[in-house]
Amino acid sequence: MSYSISLSWEIDQLVSIGMYPDRDSVIRSAMRSLYLKQPDIKLNMILMSYDSGDISLGKAAEMMGVSIEETKDIIRENGYQIHLGPSNIEELIEDISNA
Repeated sequence: MSYSISLSWEIDQLVSIGMYPDRDSVIRSAMRSLYLKQPDIKLNMILMSYDSGDISLGKAAEMMGVSIEETKDIIRENGYQIHLGPSNIEELIEDISNA
């Protein structure tokens, strides 16, 4: 049995025996545990996603649970550049909704 098949089977078993209501709940629980044990993983994911333009400053702040100004400080402290404003209307709307 390959690793991915085994992992999928384990997730399905946790759902079928009633420990979790669905597969997404298993994955969310596993991710929470990972982030609690290794918080730098989540921070690095957020910073790299922001730097590549996959998420906005507002979304990064929301995911980190801090203000936009604190997020800017964290971005700078970790050697990344602050992106100056949204590059399209969708990013502007997302920034507004996350503010």
